[in-house]
Amino acid sequence: MVIRPPWYYHLAIMMTRPVYWGILAHKKDKLPYYEREMAERFGHHYLPLAKSDKGVIWCHAVSLGELNTAYPLLKLLLDDDYHLWITSTTQTGFARAKTLFTDRLGKTVQHSFVPVDDVAVLQRFLSHVRPVMAVFVETELWANMLYLLASKGITSVMANARLTDNSFDGYRKFARLSQSMMANLSLIIAQDAQSHANFIALGADNDKVKLAHSLKWSSATNQPFLHKTTLGHRPVWVMASTHDGEESLALAVHQRLLTHLPNALLILVPRHPERFDDVAKLCQDFIYHRRSQTDIQDSTQVYLADSMGELMAWYGLCDVAVVGGSFVDKGGHNPIEPARVAKPIIMGRYVKNCAEIVADLVGVQALVQVQSDDESELFDVLKFWLDDPNSAKNAGEQGKQLADERRQADKQQFAMMHALLTKQASQ
Repeated sequence: MVIRPPWYYHLAIMMTRPVYWGILAHKKDKLPYYEREMAERFGHHYLPLAKSDKGVIWCHAVSLGELNTAYPLLKLLLDDDYHLWITSTTQTGFARAKTLFTDRLGKTVQHSFVPVDDVAVLQRFLSHVRPVMAVFVETELWANMLYLLASKGITSVMANARLTDNSFDGYRKFARLSQSMMANLSLIIAQDAQSHANFIALGADNDKVKLAHSLKWSSATNQPFLHKTTLGHRPVWVMASTHDGEESLALAVHQRLLTHLPNALLILVPRHPERFDDVAKLCQDFIYHRRSQTDIQDSTQVYLADSMGELMAWYGLCDVAVVGGSFVDKGGHNPIEPARVAKPIIMGRYVKNCAEIVADLVGVQALVQVQSDDESELFDVLKFWLDDPNSAKNAGEQGKQLADERRQADKQQFAMMHALLTKQASQ
């Protein structure tokens, strides 16, 4: 049954559309793809895509992280001879699509910014793309979008779906709106048991909600792997995907660590490139070097990885991986990446974005989650693993074994989507 979103949602979209236009115009100088974003957000112009015998699948991934997560699944869809139209909300997501699919753009893949959730704009977008299926990755849903897809008979799937308790509480406040979205979705593939339960509690039919391992277990990378021999026998730890406040914590811990291990090396990997210079200023009490200027030196105490796309290389170099976004309230970033290269992992207490993955890695003793906001507990765990390489190695191997066991998550979710496509084609 197709359910129209409530009247107040349409009113809210009408009121916010000009506001959003103004926000984009105000930020024009900071948006490298401003012209594309304005044209595509409001349905004025889209680039062409070559015709496909099997059809086009529209995939919406909000930003860089969601697109990286979805990449293995998208490759399976391409291998099955579908064409892809990828949309992003952010400029970093848009740029990432361009990088991942450079050789395919305009041929089997096209990308654009996601259209605003206005019926007229969406009609123009859908008339241009003509998708046979729409796939939304992880979290972002729009009520008009889902209503139009359902009314046109276009299958819609929420892949790798996540609905935390906090998000569930927010959706529940707008019950009619949430119920319309749950009704208009064709399939919800939940990435954890809590999300599975929350979607059903929000009004999704039981038979629409399936449970699968997170696509993060399948996330592949072609980044370089640097062997530890590059740095000899120095103890190395990485603080990766850091946010404001986490670099200061890492440097305080490293200052203490140097009194015990004078040749220890910290590799700092900030999450956002616009913070590179600010983080460099924090490092001035150490002998530090920047990736953009030089390689790691024998004298380097802190190495600032002011680069993009090399995270797995830094994980490959380290003895212990500390995953950021978890020591400040950002929800935690992906601990599967260091697990895949057999590194012991430390995270903080803020892990709502990956709580089940963290729990699974804790369960096999591959990850330690510290609960304190000061440096003492992090220092203690880090020093233990750096002082005991055998324990660190065993922890890393346990994490890698779990990652290897769940590496087929992309195929698991693809099979669920393929069954829908097959059913649709036969009707």
